[in-house]
Amino acid sequence: YTGNVNVAAKWIDPVSDELNSIMPGDLRGLDSLGNAKLLTTYGMAAVELTGGAGELLQITAGKKATLTIPLPAGIATSAPATIPLWYFDEITGLWKQEGMAVKSGNNYVGQVGHFSYWNCDVPANYIRFNCTITNAKGVPVQNVLVKISVVGNPQSAGRGYTDSAGYTGGAIPNNAKLLLEVFSEFNCSTPLYSQNFTTTNADVALGNLKVPNASIADITGDIVDCNNAPVNNGYVIMNKT
Repeated sequence: YTGNVNVAAKWIDPVSDELNSIMPGDLRGLDSLGNAKLLTTYGMAAVELTGGAGELLQITAGKKATLTIPLPAGIATSAPATIPLWYFDEITGLWKQEGMAVKSGNNYVGQVGHFSYWNCDVPANYIRFNCTITNAKGVPVQNVLVKISVVGNPQSAGRGYTDSAGYTGGAIPNNAKLLLEVFSEFNCSTPLYSQNFTTTNADVALGNLKVPNASIADITGDIVDCNNAPVNNGYVIMNKT
């Protein structure tokens, strides 16, 4: 390509409370041998190259670019000296290992052969987990946030919302001491419920977890557009004020 190249780049904070809603996919990936892994991120970056007409560009085959990803101060001291690099595969929805990065001060620096989403992660084996959240009367509670983190390493955490049946599930680390917390919404700092549990190499089903302080309400109505016509394919976002 000959001409001006526009670079759009965004660092994604690995300790952000909004990480799960910002990053693509979840923290599951395939290592260089094709084995499924659960990932602990130490930083991500989204990079896109475009030409003067807005066309997508890539690095020439066989060439490399240097990618530098900052390390937040809170996790820089515990970050490993070298770490695998992973890119996001939009077709499979998984991260794929490709190359390594080296810790340099408060950054990870690595060589990449193409641009997309890149991620610095420590891989681990995982098991499957599920539970159902109910209120004190045993009624399922939907759309509450369930967070699971590694005890002593809160940066290694995953989050998910309960469905209409109060159910949630996903991948969690095996052979680990974990903390489960239930929040009414993602930006709450005080959990409605918490419990510790330890995993082995077997899947975990915690069953019904009663959250005494959880309350639910049914809201009904009709959704219309600006011309007062029914909306057939839309969604509603409700925020607590």
